[in-house]
Amino acid sequence: MNFQRILDIYVAPDCFGCETARHLANTVRDLGLPNLEVRLLDLSAPNVIRPPAVFAVPTYILDGRVISLGNPEEDWLLDQVAPPLPSPGAAD
Repeated sequence: MNFQRILDIYVAPDCFGCETARHLANTVRDLGLPNLEVRLLDLSAPNVIRPPAVFAVPTYILDGRVISLGNPEEDWLLDQVAPPLPSPGAAD
């Protein structure tokens, strides 16, 4: 697949809100957006490098930009990652 956008969600095992972050990651994946890769990154894994912008978990980074420290509301997150729907009567 050729992804154009990446949503990284950083979690850790001892994180109180990270179970919600895992659920939100699955919710976004279930949308099946062909241009979005969702990566759940556990900071305890040996191959995961913590970027400087990640100083707490969960942290959500969309296309290299922090969009949420802590868990956002599900609807807000879906609005951030889903392409906007064409307005009625918009030219093709």
